[in-house]
This record gives sequence, C-alpha cells and structure tokens, in this order.
Amino acid sequence: MFVIATIADTIRIPPSMFFQSTRDCAHQEIDKKYPNRVIMDVGLVICRYGNVTQIGDGVCVPGDGAAHHEVVFRLVIFRPFVEEVCLGHILESNEEGIKVGLGEFFSDVFIPAYWMLRPSQYDKDSGLWVWTPDYDDDDDDEE
Repeated sequence: MFVIATIADTIRIPPSMFFQSTRDCAHQEIDKKYPNRVIMDVGLVICRYGNVTQIGDGVCVPGDGAAHHEVVFRLVIFRPFVEEVCLGHILESNEEGIKVGLGEFFSDVFIPAYWMLRPSQYDKDSGLWVWTPDYDDDDDDEE
C-alpha cells in the first residue's frame, strides 16, 4: 500500500532563501511542491522520506534570479495494488455512490455506483446501498 519512490527533479530555490543551506532550501521546496499530489504511474505522494540524496550545481536561468538545482530525493507514496482490500468506514451514501474514510488518513475516497457489486441497489428509505445476491441459482446446481 505504501512504497518509497526515488524521484529526480529540478528544484527552484528563490533568492530570498539563499542565506540558508542548499539542502534545507531543497527540503522546504520539495515539502511545498509534492505532498498531496498524484505522480502519474507512481501514486499519491504523502511526504518526503529522509534527506535529499543528491543535489546538483545551481543554474541561473535568464530572467529569473532563482537557482535551479537537479535534486534526487525519496518520497513516501500511497499506491495500493490492483484488487487490494482496504478497510474503511462509510462517511456518506447516496444514489451516486459511497464516500469512504480509510482510518484517519484518507477521508475522501469515493466509490461510484457503477463499481458496486452486482446486483446492488440504493435503498432510499435507509440511505444505504444493499447487495442482494440471488442464491437460489446455487441451490439448483447442487441438486
């Protein structure tokens, strides 16, 4: 469910941060840029993991007073594998689907109605989704 990914990126360090060490500046900029972002084919970034592993020389780009450094660092990534079962609690249920919370970590996981097990129906009286499998077909096969 959680993995450590090594990422390389160009980090922009503004002139107002030049009095700090490059490593501290890189940490702050990574912490601003990456958490709560989805990186395509990697997953949802939770936070930076440890210190930056490599920092390249700063490059000044014309028209920008900032230093641009090639930085290699590690991130904690939320990436559940296909068909992984996660335990959660129902926060909201309506005709469009179910909003689920996964512990205190995620509270905005939405499961749309078309992903519900078949046959499932939304019961307006109780405000819940109900799965009603037909077990009669199984009894006929056994006899």
